[in-house]
Amino acid sequence: MESDLISELSRILAGLPVSGVLAGIGDDAALLSPPPGRNILVTTDSQRENVHFRWDWTDPESLGYRLVAVNVSDIASKGGVPWSCVAAVGLPQNYDPAVLLGVYRGIAEACREYGCSMVGGDLSRDSGRWNFVLTLLGTIPDGIFPARASLSEGDALYLLGRPGRARAGYLSLLRGVGGEILSPARQAFRRPRALLSAGQALSLRPEISATIDSSDGLERSLSELSLASGLSIRVESLPVTDEIRSWSSLLGEDPETLVWTGGEDYDIVFGVSGKREESFIRWVQSELLSGSAEGIHYVGRAVKGNGPASVYFGNQIKSIKGKGFDHTVP
Repeated sequence: MESDLISELSRILAGLPVSGVLAGIGDDAALLSPPPGRNILVTTDSQRENVHFRWDWTDPESLGYRLVAVNVSDIASKGGVPWSCVAAVGLPQNYDPAVLLGVYRGIAEACREYGCSMVGGDLSRDSGRWNFVLTLLGTIPDGIFPARASLSEGDALYLLGRPGRARAGYLSLLRGVGGEILSPARQAFRRPRALLSAGQALSLRPEISATIDSSDGLERSLSELSLASGLSIRVESLPVTDEIRSWSSLLGEDPETLVWTGGEDYDIVFGVSGKREESFIRWVQSELLSGSAEGIHYVGRAVKGNGPASVYFGNQIKSIKGKGFDHTVP
């Protein structure tokens, strides 16, 4: 019975944070009250079978965790705090309820980790395969929003995170290249993390101009910043680490291509005003990333060019064609 299933899902989700939730699961709509002095962020993302995931590559709990984390990353990139979410689930014919319960256990795990509640959703039959869509609300202090369009001429572009890891994990699964050395890459693909505390700290720094979540890859992120700001991006360095070089060798891939075009890393790309760049980098290295496995990488600068639809890489001009990372799994 659907009512029994909903009751079991509600039990799994019990105990999640309820700050500002006046009425949640169990009514026609949730009733929320945002904290005073804060604006609301809204984002949505999905996990669709054979588009974003394959069951032989993941498990239900990891999928549910992933569904939340990829949405939290959007909130994190703007310096927000995750608040409440709703999920719409498309159920295939003859679905296994145990799989759905496992996904919701993963959702509950991620919600607890990132401090947000689930206040409702929808279950319905789907004519195809499993289909999960999550909409997440976040809050952000009034007056804070590092928009993509806020990038200025001369701003330095940096990446916070570890690009190329998820792409290496994806290729490891696709090609059946195993081994313990690639286990962190596969984990990065299956269960991505969102840079929540780092994103909040960055958004409060006066040096930060624009930010973007890098889920569609570094090339796409820079292209989106370029289009939004009307500036070109002069790429001067790619954040290729020793780890990526080692994995690329095992996978037969070019490490720079892995970093440049790979997606689903959920890092943060951001612009920094040149006037205080040096002191900002010292703060990042000594405080923000103290004890962290993440890194900060210089990428290039925003410059005037032949319109926004180009990214300069050395002497090469890369036209922006609106194409991003292809999330479809075979």
